[in-house]
Amino acid sequence: MEQCKVPEKEILLFVSDMDGTLLREDFTISPGNLAAIRQLEPAGIRFAVATGRTYYDAKMICAKHGLNPYIISNNGACVFHPDGTLLFGRKLDKSFVSETVNYLEQEAICYGLGESEGYIAPKNWMEVFDKEVARLRTEGMDIPEEKAEFAKQETQAQHGVRIVENMQEYLKQGDAVYSISLITYDEAVLRRVRGWMSGYQGPAVCISGTHNAEIMFQDCTKGRTLELLCQHLKISAGQAAVAGDSLNDLDMFERTGLGFAMGNARKEIKDAADVVTKPGKEDGVAEAIGYLLG
Repeated sequence: MEQCKVPEKEILLFVSDMDGTLLREDFTISPGNLAAIRQLEPAGIRFAVATGRTYYDAKMICAKHGLNPYIISNNGACVFHPDGTLLFGRKLDKSFVSETVNYLEQEAICYGLGESEGYIAPKNWMEVFDKEVARLRTEGMDIPEEKAEFAKQETQAQHGVRIVENMQEYLKQGDAVYSISLITYDEAVLRRVRGWMSGYQGPAVCISGTHNAEIMFQDCTKGRTLELLCQHLKISAGQAAVAGDSLNDLDMFERTGLGFAMGNARKEIKDAADVVTKPGKEDGVAEAIGYLLG
C-alpha cells in the first residue's frame, strides 16, 4: 500500500464500487475478494456496493457469488435494502426522459435507460456506437478494437437488458427511469448534451468511466446516497469506508471516514484516497478489507 491512515471512528460499513474495483474484467468477483468480503460480517461491518449499474444487474451479480448486500444503484439514484426494499429513489420526470430520448436519437448518440429492474435500450444502440467509434478513428482517436469490444460487452452483458423497437411507445407504460446512460468516447458529445440540458433544472451529466456517463439528478450522487444509507443504519458517514476507482466515486471519498483507491484508479481518486491498494483486478478490495480488519 502506498499510504496509511488510522480512521478516527470505528468503521461499521464497507462500500465498494463494482466495475474497475470489485469486479474482474469478466464481471465476476475473484475468490480472494469474495473471501475477504465474507470476513466483514463476523467483524461487525456491513457490506454495500455502489454502482452505475441498475439494481437488478447488481443484485444478480452479487447473488451469483452468494452475496446479498445493500445496493446503491444507478450511480446513486437509488439505494436498496438486502430484502429488496427501495430505501431511497429519485426518478427522472417522464417528460424530461421523453425529450432527452428524442434529442439523443436525433443526434445519433448511443444511450440506454436505467430502471431499477432493467436496462432499456433502442434496437439500433450498438450500431450507433459502432458508427461513433468509426468516426472517431477517422478523426485520429486511438480506440483499440479490444477496448471498443469491451465497452460493448460490458453494456450488453448486463442482467435485465431489454431491447425495444420504439422507445417513445415504451415510455408510455414503462417503469420509472432513474438514469439515462450515455455510451460514448467523444467528449464533444458530452459537451453538447450538457449544453442541451442547460435549460433544465436538476438533471446533470455524471461521468462514470472512460466510455460511460449518466444523466440523473445532480444531487443523487453515490456519496449523497451513501449518507442516506448511513442515516438508515443509524451510523455516521465517518463510520463508513469506501473503495473505488473512477470519478463517480470521488464524493464518496470526500464524505466518509476512510477511502481506498484501487491501483488502477484515476489520479483524482488516488489524490483523494487515504490508502492506495493494488489494482482492482489484483484483489485490491481484499487488500483494503485486510487493512481495515488489521
